[in-house]
Amino acid sequence: MAQYRLSVAIVSRSEGQSVVAAAAYRAGSKLQDERTGEIKDFSRRSWSVLYTRILTPENAPAWMRHRQGLWNGVEFREDRSTRRGTAQLARDIEPSLPHELTHEQHVELVCEFVKDEFVDRGMVADIAIHAPPYRGNGTNHHAHILLTMRHIEDGGFGPKNRDWNEDALLEHWRERWGEYENRALEKYGHEARVDHRSLKDQGIDREPTTHLGPNAQAMEDKGIRTDRGDLNRRIKSNNDNLKLAKKDLADCEKRLAALRQRSAAERMERIQKTVRAVRGIREKPEERQAPTQERPSEPPDRPPRPSTSERMKQIEKTVRHADKIWKEAEARRPTDPEPPPEPEPPSPSPPLQPKDAPYYPAGTPPPVPAGGKAAPMPDDLSKQQDLAAQQEADKQKHAQDEEKAHQDKASKDEADRLQQLRDAETKRVEDSAKQNADRLAAQAEQMRQDHARIQADQARRAQLDAYNAEMAKRAEEARRKEEAERQAKLEDKAKEGPIREASSRYAQALGQNYDIRDPYASLAKSAMAEYAAFRRDREAYDQQIAKSADPQERQRLDLRKRIEGADYLALTGDRIAAQSEIITGRLNSQEAVKERQKATDYRIQAQDLRQQLRELHQDRTPEKEREPERSQPIPEPTRPSRSRSRGANKLDDLIKQQDEKTKAKQQEQEKDPERQKELERERELRRKRDRDR
Repeated sequence: MAQYRLSVAIVSRSEGQSVVAAAAYRAGSKLQDERTGEIKDFSRRSWSVLYTRILTPENAPAWMRHRQGLWNGVEFREDRSTRRGTAQLARDIEPSLPHELTHEQHVELVCEFVKDEFVDRGMVADIAIHAPPYRGNGTNHHAHILLTMRHIEDGGFGPKNRDWNEDALLEHWRERWGEYENRALEKYGHEARVDHRSLKDQGIDREPTTHLGPNAQAMEDKGIRTDRGDLNRRIKSNNDNLKLAKKDLADCEKRLAALRQRSAAERMERIQKTVRAVRGIREKPEERQAPTQERPSEPPDRPPRPSTSERMKQIEKTVRHADKIWKEAEARRPTDPEPPPEPEPPSPSPPLQPKDAPYYPAGTPPPVPAGGKAAPMPDDLSKQQDLAAQQEADKQKHAQDEEKAHQDKASKDEADRLQQLRDAETKRVEDSAKQNADRLAAQAEQMRQDHARIQADQARRAQLDAYNAEMAKRAEEARRKEEAERQAKLEDKAKEGPIREASSRYAQALGQNYDIRDPYASLAKSAMAEYAAFRRDREAYDQQIAKSADPQERQRLDLRKRIEGADYLALTGDRIAAQSEIITGRLNSQEAVKERQKATDYRIQAQDLRQQLRELHQDRTPEKEREPERSQPIPEPTRPSRSRSRGANKLDDLIKQQDEKTKAKQQEQEKDPERQKELERERELRRKRDRDR
């Protein structure tokens, strides 16, 4: 699944960093730091660099499109700042790329994001897309983006833009990169999505891991434990434990909710039984027996017996109170409902009376029959006492029967409740066993998927190893080829003899005369010193030729002198062409093209002279076609002067002489068409070889 990562860092001199070295590392190329003269060579990492490109704003000059000139220009500009020792050189942004996309889709995604968010704001962006390391699962596709930190004005770098350092802008870039990634994934039909927010902002209760980096990842792949690796392993273990704890907590909450629901159902059942009993009593009619005999007078201290309607009201009150408690329990379901209050104890029963005696309320006279006289009282008191005793015995027996029935009912209810608890526990055990079986099946399926993924990773790793082996083989072949070419060049130079390189004079003069406080004046002094060294070398050749008495040695010295002169004129032509491009602001100006053509002709002439010198070393007769070239002396280079007209006239003389030689050669070649074609092919091959060099 695609993962989001966008890290931002600053390349600063306070950390001992060099932006030229950083650019060479990210591009996998070889660059020269012109401040120190060091060569930053990371070409051995070129196998992992899949794509490089420099994007510039519309007002950027042409020299900013070349990596060597761009970052050396940044270094020289920071040398003029007030804090050159702690200067911030560039901003480094490293986003991760979705491994679901192809390389072409990666390039499109990165270039679109860089142009919209950085280049349109006025920054110059150096892009490098890297392949995943050969160790790992092959999904770590990422890019490196080096950004300038200054405005572009007047063909160079101006002041720094402090607004580009705001935290709000960084958060905006992070959010926009997530949007660009999701849009690309949706465009090419992938379901994966990324989120730029942290785990805390997303509401995910999980501790994030830290990025290992290339060095720690390489050590971990070799089996060497690192601090970052141990930290990530500890974080993953804590996350797994937290996940298991949450699962156990959820199971406990489910069981607690089930117990609460079961307890509430039992209480509801008891309340419903009470309600049904009350309704049965209310629906049963009162059975009153007619008085058959007079009842004795009641003692004055006996409390009044409650009537049936009062008892019904008391029971209804108890039921309403129970309904109220049940509703409150339903309202606060997460908490344990409070048990309903116990019903009020019944009032004491009235004293025993004969079975057939009518009931007279306390303090009221007995009823008077229709004749107007009171009902007579029984005369036999012993019979009345026997009836009262019998009634008391019957009542006690009835109370015992009711108590026994109540105990039997309570025992049955308890047995039912225990059976329900057993059934619930059995069901819980069965559900737990089923969940364990499902979890084991899911684990088995996950293990099968992991096994398939491991096999796929092994196959991908085998492909990557084969690719790396092929790339290493190609690199070895290229190295051998380069070594063979270098040996051939050394052999040719050995045959030619000690011929000084044209660029060595300038390097020596630059090292002696360059001053960082006044670069332009020191460059002019270096050019003058270079020309003076060239003149001294030619005078030395003239002295050696004059002293030598051997004709072949004099010819060799003359050829070396002419070769060095042609090389110097070719190098001078290239410099004039470059200056013309800078002055005119055009990449291929008319003057630049003309000077490059002249430089190419001088190089071809130097190659011809070198061939003659090699043939002379091998004691072979040079070809007849090259005799006219040997007889014509090479024009002496002119010394730069402050007088512009004098230098221009000498340069015109050199061009005129070269044109005359070219016309003479063309006339000779026109006489022999076959020779003309052969010479043209040789010339084209030499030009191609010169361009490659």
